[in-house]
Amino acid sequence: MRTAKLLPLPLGLVLAAAVSGCAGQLPTSSMKMTVGYTAIGAAYSDLYVCEDQGVFKKNGLDVKLTLLNSSSQLVAALVSNSVQIGVGATTSTAAGAMNLKHVDLRYIALPISSYYLEMWGKPSIGSPDAVKGRKIGLSSPGSLGDAALDAMVKAKGWAPNDVHKVYLKSTPAEVSALKNGAVDAIVTQPPTGTQTRSQGFKKVMDFTQYPTAANAYTVKTDYVDKNEPAVRAFVKSEAECLAILHNDKSAAIASIEKHSGNDNASLAEYSYDFFDRLWARTPTVSPALVRQAFAVTADKGIGKMPANTSQYVDNSFVDQLRKSGYIASLYK
Repeated sequence: MRTAKLLPLPLGLVLAAAVSGCAGQLPTSSMKMTVGYTAIGAAYSDLYVCEDQGVFKKNGLDVKLTLLNSSSQLVAALVSNSVQIGVGATTSTAAGAMNLKHVDLRYIALPISSYYLEMWGKPSIGSPDAVKGRKIGLSSPGSLGDAALDAMVKAKGWAPNDVHKVYLKSTPAEVSALKNGAVDAIVTQPPTGTQTRSQGFKKVMDFTQYPTAANAYTVKTDYVDKNEPAVRAFVKSEAECLAILHNDKSAAIASIEKHSGNDNASLAEYSYDFFDRLWARTPTVSPALVRQAFAVTADKGIGKMPANTSQYVDNSFVDQLRKSGYIASLYK
């Protein structure tokens, strides 16, 4: 990986810059781009293998991967042009789309269509029902973990305050809080929370039963208009790397060990088996799941529900790959 560093972007400053038209400039080369992802873990193995297997370069891209603190920073990073393509919780980008009139976002690929998270907790928590009234560690408001916990609470018919959310700013901080007893359970993607099993903590549940546009690749429309070849090459790379994940387990596990924040081979294989059933082969963005993300966010009073959320979905690049037979050819 060329670069993986945190970008602590102050959202308020970035939004102010966007409104005044003072945002940064796009890269001079249309085939150079920075791709932002929003947490350490195996969910972004598509990006890891693209980097490790040279897929981006093969398709003419010069990609820098950049780790953001959380999904809540994704829109700010896109607005400031710190990243040109970003991936994170769709509820967060939906909030930006509803509240920033000068920002026009598009979802161009969706590799996972459910909450790909686990809850790990104290051994005394024997079931998901036992988390009622407990302190749950999360990275930040608007993160994928935050949205997943909301989905669980809603599905169980609980009130929002039936669980006590504790925001800890990062997933490594969640792990530390669980170990030192500051929280009763944490919500993370494998292998981040999974590593706590060696200290006696137990898996309470996973959230994969709840559908969502979990990690839709998002881009500003004006970037697509000015850099269509680069976006096309990125989506082609994404399709190819999803095929590598499905077809070459050894390569996938090697990338997970290298990039996911834990180089334990057993945890890497656990993570692969967890995600292999979730990774799409054709990363079509579901308009229904995008609409759901906007609805969930609007219900919180964060924005006004758009009349037509399909305007934010651009499946043209994926559709071209599918209709040409390219995606099918990757699995022969």
